[in-house]
Amino acid sequence: MTTQTSTAQIPARFGVTFLLLAVLSTWITSIDAVAEQVQVPLSRLVTFLSAQILSVLGNVSVSQNFLSFKGFSVEIVEACNGVLPMLIYVAAILAFPSRWRAKACGVLIGIPAIFGINLIRVVTLMIFGASWPQVFDFVHIYVWEALVIALTMGVWVFWVELFVRRAGAAGR
Repeated sequence: MTTQTSTAQIPARFGVTFLLLAVLSTWITSIDAVAEQVQVPLSRLVTFLSAQILSVLGNVSVSQNFLSFKGFSVEIVEACNGVLPMLIYVAAILAFPSRWRAKACGVLIGIPAIFGINLIRVVTLMIFGASWPQVFDFVHIYVWEALVIALTMGVWVFWVELFVRRAGAAGR
């Protein structure tokens, strides 16, 4: 009976821990000093790398975190640099019952994967904005928001299957 009770508590513990970590990490990154050291440089990095990729397709210009491609311009702000999905992903990794080695692998694999997803997002949005500006807002708000959530969840499920479940099954 004790085993069933402790097993039943795992989802609740995961949920509470996940929410606390997600709220705490997003609050920390909203502090001005942290935002200046993390958010701003990351936004500039996303801007720079996006410009490098887009330069193959046409005229690109960059000024800090402002990006212009074929006459279409945007500012890569905090909400566009991928930090929030990364924080939520890391909170899910840390909250999930697993070994610390598996958690470290999840963070080391997931952060670059989510960064890459976000980079693809920014590049495709710039292409949409330059080519079809009338659908930019729809693709930005509805299509890519849902895709980022789904792909981030996919990276997390990949981690659970590869590093937690298989490792657990191998250890039995």
